[in-house]
Amino acid sequence: MTATDNPSVNPTTITPARLSALSDGIIAIAATLLVLDIRAPIAAAAVWPALGHEWPSLVGYVVSFLIIGIAWIHHHNLFHQVRAVDRTLLLLNLGMLLTIGFLPVPTATIGEHLAGGHDATGAAVFYGAALTLTSVWFTLFWQHLYRHPELLQPGGVEAARRARRTSLIGPVGYLAATALALATPIGSVLVEAGLVVWFVVGRAAPAGRTGAPVTNEAGGDAAGSAGSGTTSGS
Repeated sequence: MTATDNPSVNPTTITPARLSALSDGIIAIAATLLVLDIRAPIAAAAVWPALGHEWPSLVGYVVSFLIIGIAWIHHHNLFHQVRAVDRTLLLLNLGMLLTIGFLPVPTATIGEHLAGGHDATGAAVFYGAALTLTSVWFTLFWQHLYRHPELLQPGGVEAARRARRTSLIGPVGYLAATALALATPIGSVLVEAGLVVWFVVGRAAPAGRTGAPVTNEAGGDAAGSAGSGTTSGS
């Protein structure tokens, strides 16, 4: 059955490739904006001590940049499995882009408040909530695709079933880190950083694993996110 065979699916005229192109542009802009809140050392200051004072902004930049990068990789892999876009998938994608485009704001907030700011707890909760929401969109993506296999490429249902389960790792982990912020804001950010390192270095895919290799131009797996079923994004 194709998407056009099922009147309840109501596919849009937007192709997966066009939706991915829009997403690539917004994600790239969001990743670029993150660096704007890192202040370069002034001429009258010693460089390394001045950079040391910027450590909350630097940590926030690295964590947020990697989360956006992981989200982009998983988004690319997800839409590799999609052959038709319906209205719900379109709206879910816009919601994800809304969250990623907003991520520079909580990143700047955590940079201002984490060390010596007026409200480190509030900033850490704000930041953790943003990361949780960024990650949860992929659970909604895979849940919708699993319920509407006619939107998937042939053989994509099993990948969607696996990804729907593993996509919960990110939201649950970031939500736990957000709760930890009420007791220790710095500890919360360290947990979030640890999760990101695990997602990058290990084999977890909280944002969804496709089950089929998506290779780069050199023929390698995209950030190790191809494969199936093993656990090691946004």
